[in-house]
Amino acid sequence: VPPAVSNQFTAMIPAGVILIVTMLIFGAFHNFAHTDFLQWVYKTIQSPLQGVSDSFGGAVVIAFLVPFFWFFGVHGGLIVGSIAGSLLQANSFDNAQLYRAGKLTIANGAHVVTNEFYNNFINLTGSGITIGLVIFILIAAKSEQMKSLGKLELVPGIFNINEPFLFGMPIVMNPFLAIPFFLTPIVVAISTYCVIRFGIVPPLNGMAAPWTTPAIISGFLIGGWKMAIWQACTLVISTLIYWPFAKKYDNILLKREQANETK
Repeated sequence: VPPAVSNQFTAMIPAGVILIVTMLIFGAFHNFAHTDFLQWVYKTIQSPLQGVSDSFGGAVVIAFLVPFFWFFGVHGGLIVGSIAGSLLQANSFDNAQLYRAGKLTIANGAHVVTNEFYNNFINLTGSGITIGLVIFILIAAKSEQMKSLGKLELVPGIFNINEPFLFGMPIVMNPFLAIPFFLTPIVVAISTYCVIRFGIVPPLNGMAAPWTTPAIISGFLIGGWKMAIWQACTLVISTLIYWPFAKKYDNILLKREQANETK
């Protein structure tokens, strides 16, 4: 038998098995569950997981895990995004539908924790929301190491890129900056969750602003002027949390530099 012919028949065996299994699954769900497989997956698996991701606890866990992985030098955004990303995207899609219908309210089932919540609040100005550290450096830093890194990070930080800080400061494996690096995203996640849940600002509208969109501009795109103002408030929160820790670390670096100069 020519190979071209035998290969065709060989391919028919797995294709036939797949077809039979698919028909059996369809028949079982249609006759016994009175639904189809996709609807069953949505109701049984996706909806509960969306509920977990949209909860207060879900927001806190996500806000903690991103800097947690980054602190050990592992890309937290990729790991958390690969697990929670599809659920957060589904939440965003639901909000977008409500927004187009003019019914975007918590009472109508709008989600709080969406992909935009993740990109534009938990990871605002980069993992750990390090803009507060940049602001401290620009205003009050005395050590040359901090000053040089602050200038290097300013422009990337505006576009939510902070790898120069993570590995240059460094923040990775740095116990002096660990607390604000973990605490800031958690505080921002909790406060943002509350202001949306209690109606102080509207739910996020589901618009997918690029993750490199600067703060305040992205806030306006994903939630209007109230969200833009709240995003500005989160920058203040970041600064207040980072300031005392950054000041202490700056003094340590300054003393090291002065000691090296006297040698």
